[in-house]
Amino acid sequence: MPSSSIDPSRRRGRRRRALLTWFLAALLGLFPAVATAHTELAVTIDDLPTTGTLPVGTTRVAIVEQMIEVLRRHAVPGVYGFTNGGQLLDNPEFESILLAWQRGGVFLGNHTLSHLDLDRVSAGEFVADIERNEPLLARLSPRSEKLFRYPYLHQGHAAEKRAAVRTWLESRGYRIAPVTVYVEHWEWSDAYARCVARHDGPATKWVKDRYLETAKARLAWARKVSAQLFHRQIKHILLLHADALDAAILDDLLRAHQAEGISLIGLESALRDPAYAMYIDEAGDGDHTFLVQAARAQGVDIPSLRAGAPPAVDRTCR
Repeated sequence: MPSSSIDPSRRRGRRRRALLTWFLAALLGLFPAVATAHTELAVTIDDLPTTGTLPVGTTRVAIVEQMIEVLRRHAVPGVYGFTNGGQLLDNPEFESILLAWQRGGVFLGNHTLSHLDLDRVSAGEFVADIERNEPLLARLSPRSEKLFRYPYLHQGHAAEKRAAVRTWLESRGYRIAPVTVYVEHWEWSDAYARCVARHDGPATKWVKDRYLETAKARLAWARKVSAQLFHRQIKHILLLHADALDAAILDDLLRAHQAEGISLIGLESALRDPAYAMYIDEAGDGDHTFLVQAARAQGVDIPSLRAGAPPAVDRTCR
């Protein structure tokens, strides 16, 4: 029957039913407008000057130069690299890597001198290690804001220890740099290096492709959880590493994010989001990013997130 011959009252009824269907679908999350709202993302890099398995045929300097070139090409502003200066004690030549970051416009933040795990040392040992990292950062990145990131994202399972470190950080003018988007990279990095060493092109590509898809999925998860907890998109903070695999996928990752309309912003801009002013007294660890901590503080159940790489990655190129 032509639409023009439909009774007006029936047409209005169809419109009402369509609107009701859309409304119910929105409530059920089938049209997650908030989850897919415009997203801003800051890029940060941990464990400078080096981390991860070094594949044959490359150098540590080449890895950071590749990352710097990609960051520059995508015009990523205000990138911070969180630094463990203790690496220079055994390898003074690694300072050239930090100088390369400096020339590339990357600011340096404090990640402790020795990449200490707060759950394995006292609060006094931990803050002393932060302090010992300061002279290097003051020399190489004097214009950077005083930002700190906990190694392993461990903020201490003991409440007294958490409070002692936070009090010290505040007294020294530090702000904590949280994370909302993160892929545990160690198993992936090892697999990538093994495949490169075997000159197995298809397997190397498989590891890169799966890792890239996982990284994109983590941002999608973070956007969904942000909408659930805050009813908006907070300014997200991505954690990458100064690692060969992250360097290998960085261009594709940023291109994919920008193709979805995601804006890349500086870390200092991201930290101005009111969400990060919340005091969340939760332990945090490598799997428990800011969003997981916020969910725990609010007593809200959020979608689970698989930690680590799938078993197939560990079996690859063995």
